Amino acid sequence: MLEKNNLFSFATSELSQDAFICWCLNWINYPDEMLYPMAKDIFSKLLKEENLENEKVEILRQYKKIDVLVILKNSKKAFLIEDKTYTSEHSEQIKRYKETIKNDFKEEINDVKTVYFKTGFWFSDDYKTTIDENKVNIKIDRKNFLDILNKYRGKNPILDDYYEYFEEVTKQEEKEKNYFISKEELNQKKYWELNIAWSAISQYEFMRKIFPEGYIRSGRSIGGGVYTQYDILEKKIFPDTREENLPEDKRTYTVFWRIDSKDKIGSYISINFYTEHGKGDKKPRAREDEYIKLKEKIKKIIDDNFIKLEEVECRFYDYWEPNLLMVSLKNYLISQEKFDELIKAIKIIDEELRK
Repeated sequence: MLEKNNLFSFATSELSQDAFICWCLNWINYPDEMLYPMAKDIFSKLLKEENLENEKVEILRQYKKIDVLVILKNSKKAFLIEDKTYTSEHSEQIKRYKETIKNDFKEEINDVKTVYFKTGFWFSDDYKTTIDENKVNIKIDRKNFLDILNKYRGKNPILDDYYEYFEEVTKQEEKEKNYFISKEELNQKKYWELNIAWSAISQYEFMRKIFPEGYIRSGRSIGGGVYTQYDILEKKIFPDTREENLPEDKRTYTVFWRIDSKDKIGSYISINFYTEHGKGDKKPRAREDEYIKLKEKIKKIIDDNFIKLEEVECRFYDYWEPNLLMVSLKNYLISQEKFDELIKAIKIIDEELRK
């Protein structure tokens, strides 16, 4: 917790950050003020726009739900800034907003640059958004932004509060990235107090250590707990459909690794079998025949490779997502040696299961 009474300890929403971004950029319209050079730095180093002499800059917040819209009237350019703190882009927001600007400013704007600006931790969804240059032209993360603000600390208390707040956020993230636990913690703490149980950042770092490449899905369950997933079988066995009353032998399924937690077991990593289903489907809700085949395949992989894991018993349940394999994590997080042992086993199982 910050020692001083910091404005941004309370102004934590994306709307608050929208206002701060607008405030920072708007100093470009005050060339005689102390923070004018800061705005100029943001435009030139982050937005790659240096020719601002005699430019008329208009800054709009929440124009048709667009977080920040910057219009350079003389050069007929616009910067569409999608601002995120702790969420990621959804529903093709940037693409839709760009079309809005093109339609609404046909005469005033010739060139629209899209900007993905996120000061929170970057997950796969964030990298997925910014990898497409046809959709996002510029990406700005916390370090990019703070590196510029750092030069102007001491010149304005609002700027100082913002910088100091995100210094603390960075420190907290570094703590959350650590999924290891000591034997003392293991004995003294409840499972839900451990980073791997409650922190999406910790789970993401854990999964990324196993799988350096590929898409990692981060989310929250209906009960509010965090989970993290990584696909094994990305191609579905049967044609995808959402028809009602879909016959059991036509239902598709996906298989993936999942980090999650539950009472009695604590945090675990599992292989889950999710069955696609229609709205009116009758029980049983999962492909039991395919489930059994995959479970037998996993058992054979483990036996053939002399893998010893602290497995939790799994069986077929009459619901959408039964576990094929479940391994309690607590005893694998007390040392690098135990962790490496687990990672080696997971990689063998994953490689063989994909064949």
